[in-house]
Amino acid sequence: MKPLILTTLFALFFGIVTNVGQAALPIHPLAPPDTSSPRATLNTFLDNMNSAVQAYKAGNRKEARSFARRAARCLNLNDEPPALMNVLALYAVLYLKETLDRIEIPPEDQIPDAKEIKSEKISSWTIPFTEITIAATKTESSPERFLFTGDTVRKAESYYSIVKNLPYRPDSGGGAMLEQLRSSGSLILPKTFIESLPAWSRRDIYGQAIWQWLGLLLYFGVATAVLLILHKIASQTLCVFDDKFGSNLSHTVGGLILPITLILLSKLGLWFVVYGLRFLDAHAYVPIAFVFLIISYGGWIWLIGAILNRVATVFVAVGGYVRGGVDDQLIRIGFQLITVIIITVMSMSLGARLGLPTYSLITGLGIGGLAVALAGREALSNIIGTIMIILDRPFQLGDYIVPGAGERGEVAEVGLRSTRIRTRDDVIISIPNSVIANAKMINESAPFPMSRIRVKLGVAYDSDLPKVEQILIDVARQNELVLPDPAPRVRFRGFGDSALEIELLCWIDTPDLRGRVIHELNWSIKEEFEKQEVEMPYPQRNVHIRSDK
Repeated sequence: MKPLILTTLFALFFGIVTNVGQAALPIHPLAPPDTSSPRATLNTFLDNMNSAVQAYKAGNRKEARSFARRAARCLNLNDEPPALMNVLALYAVLYLKETLDRIEIPPEDQIPDAKEIKSEKISSWTIPFTEITIAATKTESSPERFLFTGDTVRKAESYYSIVKNLPYRPDSGGGAMLEQLRSSGSLILPKTFIESLPAWSRRDIYGQAIWQWLGLLLYFGVATAVLLILHKIASQTLCVFDDKFGSNLSHTVGGLILPITLILLSKLGLWFVVYGLRFLDAHAYVPIAFVFLIISYGGWIWLIGAILNRVATVFVAVGGYVRGGVDDQLIRIGFQLITVIIITVMSMSLGARLGLPTYSLITGLGIGGLAVALAGREALSNIIGTIMIILDRPFQLGDYIVPGAGERGEVAEVGLRSTRIRTRDDVIISIPNSVIANAKMINESAPFPMSRIRVKLGVAYDSDLPKVEQILIDVARQNELVLPDPAPRVRFRGFGDSALEIELLCWIDTPDLRGRVIHELNWSIKEEFEKQEVEMPYPQRNVHIRSDK
């Protein structure tokens, strides 16, 4: 009997010690808050917010933020913009705590717990005489939790505005943190400075004091001035480096200063609004945050586009491609397509972070894009023609071409919409790429830059053809612009009405010499034929008149 009693006492003692030891263990930092029922959620929220208030009063702001974040996990924020979720959660817990500290909350035994949830299949619970609701929510990655509904979160500020003049309940935990934040100044402006401001500057406009709005305007003014001054100083400094060392920093680096500055100032602005100016009104903060986020994303898009443009320039320089040529255009269009893809992805990301219906917007843009494409089919056909020219490469920059339009000239530039050629009259002609892509194209510079010219002439039927041939070959050889290899040659083409048709064939270095060489050869042939008494008859016709008398 005694061993049984001793064993029982030992087991009880061991169990008590074990339970005490387990109870003394701290909560794991990654352990989720207890939201298994409306009762657990409400208690978890109030306990963490009371701890946050006490920590803030004691000066432990980091610990206070930690408790407030844990309380925010009792809120359903699935429908809130991801970019603003953290700040909106902070606003919601502050306003909700202020409201709950001023209204009557039923005793715990009247709030459903986990057992009642299972037995009675309760999916939501609302605090009596209010619209503050705690409802069941379930995601793929977590079990069913009871959270303050999204509608409750969005209306938390309006609930507070209704009850803010009511006294705190005696068991409210010593007051809420919202009043502590409003009365303690900010990280930049101390409480004494704010209290010394004129009374008119402390009046509320759209939920915030006038001095806060003035501080926001001041920040935008200072940020703009910093942006302009920094850009000017950096540009002047880089220009000095360029002049001294022959570099190109003002172009390569100087263009990156503005977007980087925009990104930094927008990030700093979001911090300044929350922690510097203490914007505690969600309706005032949200549009301001939208503006800063759009500026930030605009800076990132600008920066990425500028970097990719410089990378394309490096590719062209390293590859030895001619600037403005077809290869240059192909590389740059490729990087532009990459830029467009990145901008599209970033725009979708911004829309998702701001809570916009991204997929609906994409569908709308697709329909709108189809309408634009139908309206601008001419421009679209030119762009497709540009792609075909770049892929097919019928000519290069500097080639002499004769497009279907019949204009002969040197390719000066291949643009996104049209190709520009420079004629021998130094006139630039712009031809749509859709016309060039679908027309017959003569490239006088391909496959080799040298070009053959033809000089056609006629001699009298009684002329000595070997003599004529030798004269023409000698004239061609004496011209410095005519290539010796391939050698000039003469061809007897046919019997004309008034003369024997002869053609001189010879080669020149580049097609742009064609007009000058033909002029010089014609001049020399005329002089030699006169010296050698070779007749070049002009067209004539004999008319015989018959008389029937």
